[in-house]
Amino acid sequence: MEYSGLIRPYKINRPLKDAERQRQLHQKQRLEAEPAYQMSVIRFNATYMELVDKWFAWRGFLTTVAIAGIGIMGGGWLAMLFGSLTTPGGINSDWLFLLLMFAMASPVFILIAWILKADAFRLTHFPIRLNRKTRMVHVFRTNGTVLSVPWDELFFCIASLPQGNFEIQGHVLDKDGVTVKETFALFPEVSGSKAEGTTNLPRCWEFVRRYMEDGPNLVASLVEYCLPIADQRERFAFGFHRTHSWIGATPVPLQILILLIYIVIYPGRWLAMRTSKIPKWPQEIEVVCVVDTNDPFRKDASTNKPITNNMPIYWVAAIGLALVAAWVWW
Repeated sequence: MEYSGLIRPYKINRPLKDAERQRQLHQKQRLEAEPAYQMSVIRFNATYMELVDKWFAWRGFLTTVAIAGIGIMGGGWLAMLFGSLTTPGGINSDWLFLLLMFAMASPVFILIAWILKADAFRLTHFPIRLNRKTRMVHVFRTNGTVLSVPWDELFFCIASLPQGNFEIQGHVLDKDGVTVKETFALFPEVSGSKAEGTTNLPRCWEFVRRYMEDGPNLVASLVEYCLPIADQRERFAFGFHRTHSWIGATPVPLQILILLIYIVIYPGRWLAMRTSKIPKWPQEIEVVCVVDTNDPFRKDASTNKPITNNMPIYWVAAIGLALVAAWVWW
């Protein structure tokens, strides 16, 4: 979970860093890495490919934290108010103390509201559309507006983030070719001090680069599932399956733990999604993204194969959650 660019904006109006130049990803240069799509595709066809933003997988976590904070702080204050109402002196003797406690808690409530606003009451996701015919990249900004920039004019690199994370970033440069005017990210971040050389980021880049430079036929077979979020909100079953697919290579105990976390934060995810709007591309972008009805490469949620559930891991996760809930209740 890394929220650079969402709750704290990327730094702009700055020169490119030496590390960014050293880890630049060139549009015309092929890497010896097998492409991987990281289950991040929403739509795929010969005209354009649409990817989900890097924060989508963990949407709802901040809302869950905010709800917990509201419950703890609000519940504590209400308990004090109830205690005052049931004492002999009543609220008349405690009103100043209650008011002081409320005033002291106000900054915390403001912080909680800020955390909630970062996750809810915005867009359900911030898609990125790469049109290989017009060679344009369209990106939904976090404020709901759309950035459109030529693919060949973007500066891509594997950028370092706080806490030892790395991600693929696209920089819009000023006319001087040095100053960063805007930044967006492709695919989720990867943790680890040596992530730039040992993780899936070069593979993710090759998936995008080969689509744009060499055509859809070289990577279309890799796209097994498309996220069903283009025109609707993600359902629990598919979200659970997506999470399991994402962590499928990790040890089983870790898989169970992450799935348990997903189940716990799902109420917050549901609230974040229900209070957010589904993004709609501007008409001028849709006009240049018309898909041929006979496009052999077209893939979206309607072409997904039925989900094959890994029932053992699901049952273990469900039983584990039940045991945790029973322990807490006891």
